[in-house]
Amino acid sequence: MANFTPPFPLDRDSRRRGEDPQEMEALFGRVLSYIYHALPDPPVTADGDLCILFDDDGGGIDRLSLLPDTLLGNIVSRLPIKEAARTTVLSRRWRPIWRATPLVLLDTHLLPGGDDVIPNHLDRASSSAVVAAVSRILDAHPGPFCCVRLTCCYMDEHRAPFARWLKLFAVKGVKELFLINRPWPLEAKTPIPATLFSMAELTTLYLGFWMFPDTTGLLRGAAFPRLRELGLCSVYIDAWDIEFVLSRSPVLEILSFEGLFLPLRLRLVSNSLRCLQVHSCKLDSLTVVDAPRLERLFLRTYESEGLKNRIKIAHAPALLLFGNFELGKDELQIGRTIVKARTGADPSATITSVKTLDVDVRFGIRSDAKMLLIILRCFPNLERLHIHSKNTTESTGRLNIKFWQESGAIKCVLSRIAVMAFHDFRGERNEIAFLKFVIESAPMLRMLMIVYANGYFGSRDEATSKTKALFAGKRANDHCLLAVCENMQADGGLWNFQKGSDFSCRDPFGIVQCSSFGVGHWYV
Repeated sequence: MANFTPPFPLDRDSRRRGEDPQEMEALFGRVLSYIYHALPDPPVTADGDLCILFDDDGGGIDRLSLLPDTLLGNIVSRLPIKEAARTTVLSRRWRPIWRATPLVLLDTHLLPGGDDVIPNHLDRASSSAVVAAVSRILDAHPGPFCCVRLTCCYMDEHRAPFARWLKLFAVKGVKELFLINRPWPLEAKTPIPATLFSMAELTTLYLGFWMFPDTTGLLRGAAFPRLRELGLCSVYIDAWDIEFVLSRSPVLEILSFEGLFLPLRLRLVSNSLRCLQVHSCKLDSLTVVDAPRLERLFLRTYESEGLKNRIKIAHAPALLLFGNFELGKDELQIGRTIVKARTGADPSATITSVKTLDVDVRFGIRSDAKMLLIILRCFPNLERLHIHSKNTTESTGRLNIKFWQESGAIKCVLSRIAVMAFHDFRGERNEIAFLKFVIESAPMLRMLMIVYANGYFGSRDEATSKTKALFAGKRANDHCLLAVCENMQADGGLWNFQKGSDFSCRDPFGIVQCSSFGVGHWYV
């Protein structure tokens, strides 16, 4: 580490606080890695290689050039940007193809290594070289660009070319745009120009480490008429700006937030939105006022100054998936009713459309257990239930199976739940009691997946021995299958926006890494 050099000198406040530049650089890398993991996969990879299209010795008959322009353009569009540009030297037949083909520009392919990996650490010289290369490409190609993904530029140091790029993106009809800045310090408030709103062809937009444009002074016509997917990562944005974007994006289907700097206060009104993802954010309040097409609501939030995360669902008739709901931290309001353990659930405070629920429970806390009963009654048509057993140093006493049996009828348990995954299992008595209750009460249950906590048991046999008692007694369904495996990711893994918004995946919560079966994914 003797040659360690932070990407930028520490700012004055950081130096005054005595912060270690190496630790700050490590933090910077971790935060960037979270954002990069959340991003959708790029449409082109560095594996695309022009040389595989020809003989090693360059001989043979060039039948490829006999293909129609449409097919040649399709080939060029699937190559990394450098390889795509190289096609112009193959023959006169290829020269106009590159200029006429919508390209994919990933700046990682412009680095010396030229691979798909986004580096956490990048020196200034490499950043400057990437900036120069991007400028040359934008000048040389008339557009359009299918996708532009810029993650390797310290854009604070290159504001003039960056502002020019935005204008060119608008003119050249960029469809998918990823702009991930590399500020120093991390919380630097770098404004992104309002030119963003002139990109009428955008279908996908992801921003990272920016201050969102102030929308109060924008012209009436500012809009994203074709925007289908929007992701905001470590962005400064106010509530009214989010509402503005929603109102000016008539076909927006996917909205995702990652690590916003300000507490999120979201009032959701959208006729088009199908998926909302909020990850690693402080949530002030989320109110689903009117979202008739909303199918998926994913929440993984931080507690804000000891206050409850307020989640209000007024009108979401198409909602199918909801989670992660944390009983000790989140407050749910359905319609006009606030769901509370001590008051019981109002029969009218139900969401009948939800089929999959993901919830955190501290089984050692009686109030959490009572709240779980109420929450399950709020979703009477649940078919898939994911329970995360949260460890706690507190305890309000043991809860045996009698506690659950005397709680009264729970419709989804009695007639609906077919699949249940119990995550972070530690073999505690309170966990066993709840699992036995479900096995004895759920006649439709056909699969019970127990995922024990990472590193908690010495072996799978030890974990399995803890579950033997579950099927020793009464069963509501003799054909229910039990699977036991270890979660290989200590904190459940990082969330990926693409996983949550993949509408072909019936249960995004059901993807776990299991060591005992030797597989990486589990779907039921």
